[in-house]
Amino acid sequence: MSDPDTGSARSAEGVQENGAAARLSIVRVGEIATGRAGDKGNVLDLTLVARDDAAYALLSAALSAAAVRVALNRVVPGPVQRYEVPGLRALKYVAPEALTGGVYASLRPGLHWQKAAIWLLLDLEIDSATAIVQVPEVPQISVLP
Repeated sequence: MSDPDTGSARSAEGVQENGAAARLSIVRVGEIATGRAGDKGNVLDLTLVARDDAAYALLSAALSAAAVRVALNRVVPGPVQRYEVPGLRALKYVAPEALTGGVYASLRPGLHWQKAAIWLLLDLEIDSATAIVQVPEVPQISVLP
C-alpha cells in the first residue's frame, strides 16, 4: 500500500522511500536453512533443513515443487517432486530426470554439479510477508557468432 501524501511504500516497519520497505521482508533461503545434495543414477536429490519451526513453515509455504522446478529448470530439465519430513524440519526435492543417462553419461556429473544445484535453492529469496519465491533472472549468454 502506498501513502497518498508521499507516494512511498508502507510496511510494518514504517514508511520507506523507493520501495525499500519491501526489501526488509526478503529472506535468502540459505539464511534460514542448510542444504545437501546427492544423486543416484539419473536422479538428483536435494534436501533443505530449516533452522527452526518458523523457518520450516515459511519454506513449506513458499517452496512448492512447482516453485523449485522453476528455479531448477534453468539448468535441470524435467519434473521435481517434493517430500516433507516435518519431524526433521526438512524438505526433500527429487528431480528424477536431472542427470540424463546417469552421473557417468551426463554432461553434469559429479560433486560440483550437486553443489551448484543445491546453491540454486539456497540462493533463492522468499518474501517472508507473502511466502512468494523470487527467482533471480539468469543472463542469456550466446556462444554462437
